[in-house]
Amino acid sequence: MELPKIPKEQLTKSLREIVGDNDVEFDSIVDPSDIIDIQIDPDAYYEGRLKAAEMLIESRKKLNEIKRNDQSSKKNY
Repeated sequence: MELPKIPKEQLTKSLREIVGDNDVEFDSIVDPSDIIDIQIDPDAYYEGRLKAAEMLIESRKKLNEIKRNDQSSKKNY
């Protein structure tokens, strides 16, 4: 979560005396997990990621096989 920052040039003289020659940055007062409530099943999520990765690997293998077959058929002509 990106929190606001006030550049030192926009600070009043009294605030610059307190914070020095720095920009003022805000700190989060809450845990981001308290704000964002996403209903997700971690097991299902990782199972889906694994399945997608396996499908990508299989499709890459098929593509490489098609390319090899295409190259060898061009050599025969």
